[in-house]
Amino acid sequence: MAAAVEYIHGNSPVHRLNAMSKIFWSLFVLAAGLLFNDYRYLLTLLLSVLFVAALGGVLKNFLPACAGLSIFALILLIIQALFYDQGQALFHLVPGANYLPVTDQGLLTGLAMAARMLALVLSFMVFLATTRTQDIVLTLVEKLKIPYDYAFTFLTALRFIPTFFGEVRQVSEAQQARGHALEGLNPFKKIMSYAPVGVPLVLLSLNKAENLAMAMETRGYGGGRRTYLRDPRLGVADYCLTGLMALLLAISVYARVKGYGVV
Repeated sequence: MAAAVEYIHGNSPVHRLNAMSKIFWSLFVLAAGLLFNDYRYLLTLLLSVLFVAALGGVLKNFLPACAGLSIFALILLIIQALFYDQGQALFHLVPGANYLPVTDQGLLTGLAMAARMLALVLSFMVFLATTRTQDIVLTLVEKLKIPYDYAFTFLTALRFIPTFFGEVRQVSEAQQARGHALEGLNPFKKIMSYAPVGVPLVLLSLNKAENLAMAMETRGYGGGRRTYLRDPRLGVADYCLTGLMALLLAISVYARVKGYGVV
């Protein structure tokens, strides 16, 4: 899961796009996912995101993360199937008492929610995997006029996620090598067993934060006007993609107003 927020080096058409156009694409996926609740529209949106991930050559890197996301998607589907009481009942989980009916509309609504969640999360992951951190910061600060402190904080948090997961694995393996048991079926005991892992992680995080603060000070962070080595400009492909996203968004809004994609 940690690799899902890391930049994956490549020279695909998606990698070569400007960060601004990929931000527009991610925002379009977000808007389209919120506009519609029909499972057919949302599954189409999810397939389009998977196509972009495959075009960028990063789909295979998302397979471990997709396995974890599929669990949450399945939970959403089950919750909707159990507690959405509209539609025709297909069967009951307690047949004798006719309790907890599973309806056709409940299954379709759960499928729509699962597809929406997967599409939104995967689009953000594709953006991070195909865009360098420097380009994201430059776009947020220079193009979108977001304060540099906010952009730097956001990107630093993303950058430390893989490091944090690696430290979790190392500390867990070190504690297990010393005879500490982290496995078990009792959820309360399992939560308590992670205390010897959490304390070293907190100390390591504080140490990294202090080192980062010292590095920022020695490099003159906040000392004056910031300059950049490169100024990435929008190319023909970026303008075409941005125009296509604007057109698709207008069509999506029109379709939503006319009642399409809504159940």
